[in-house]
Amino acid sequence: MAGDRVKLRVSDPTGILETSVLHADRLDTLEGKTICELSNGAWQFDRIFPFLREQLKKQFPTVNILPYTEVIGSRAELENLDHVIKVLKEKGCQGVIAGMAA
Repeated sequence: MAGDRVKLRVSDPTGILETSVLHADRLDTLEGKTICELSNGAWQFDRIFPFLREQLKKQFPTVNILPYTEVIGSRAELENLDHVIKVLKEKGCQGVIAGMAA
């Protein structure tokens, strides 16, 4: 039986998605930009965001970072994409840092 061949058909469980844009255009610099944080409340987000904010401000002194506490107030709000887009536009966000999880 060692010579018997087995034919397997494997399906991608994620399905087929047609992608026209792989990601948003990247900012040329963070200098002078307004960056908004979005937190999903995952593991140690309350430690990571302040640390990241501090490091970015050292590297880009004129960056304006709006903390997650000033952008979206709850996970339910975060799950409403239309609401998130509206808030990000109202806040003048030019970039977003989203997360965190381990």
